[in-house]
Amino acid sequence: MNEKMYTVKKFAELTGVTERTLRYYDRKGVLVPTNYNEKGHRLYNHADIVKMQKILTLKYLGFSLKEIIESLSKHSTNSVHDTLNKQKELLKKKRDEIDNVIQTISRVEEIIQHEEVESDLLLAIIHSIQIEKRQEDWLSNQLSKPMVDKVFMQHLSEEEKLNTERELLIAINKLQGFYEHGVPPNAIEVQSLMKQLGEILNKVIEPEYQEELEKLKIEESSTYYFSLISKGLQDYASEASRILNEENNTKGGDKYKR
Repeated sequence: MNEKMYTVKKFAELTGVTERTLRYYDRKGVLVPTNYNEKGHRLYNHADIVKMQKILTLKYLGFSLKEIIESLSKHSTNSVHDTLNKQKELLKKKRDEIDNVIQTISRVEEIIQHEEVESDLLLAIIHSIQIEKRQEDWLSNQLSKPMVDKVFMQHLSEEEKLNTERELLIAINKLQGFYEHGVPPNAIEVQSLMKQLGEILNKVIEPEYQEELEKLKIEESSTYYFSLISKGLQDYASEASRILNEENNTKGGDKYKR
């Protein structure tokens, strides 16, 4: 009795894959047809259907084509078990990574709400959240725990922390706008904004802690380093801050004279 053979079209219908996929699997050696007809067309048998089911199962489990080929070439039960265990651990890791990404996006959405944020600043915020744990670990080796907790707002409730992050974002976003529109650092609106930024920071980190932070030598190559703002905006903010400090010192001196 002749074995029943299936054309590419029929085999595709039976297995639920496309003809293009079958041709690709043939080229890659994942599933080579059992035979060819007189015109050179691919022919498959029942064993190929069983093999395709295995391929689809392994693909569902997240195996790469290379891993599928290796798995199908091994017939040991222990080998399959080992492969499944490794794949399970890999998928768990991927799941954790996806969960972290979702949490990061959700946190950013909560921070920005309806605020129009420039794309570079938005990406910088995401990056800072992404490496937050590494930053905390690095600072823990440089500063006392109470100070590290202050920097990362551990003393605040989740709602307070979120509100503070939102206030900082709005202020930095406004500063970015002033910088891009060429508003001079000594302009009243810029100085007012710098004062507001200082007040926000003072609510979170006491001035003496801020002074200690400024003494840290943070290299751009360190895992701690990141910037929510561009170098140009950093220089702009530094100049605005310098002007504000000079003004405060002058006022303080005048008051002392009186």
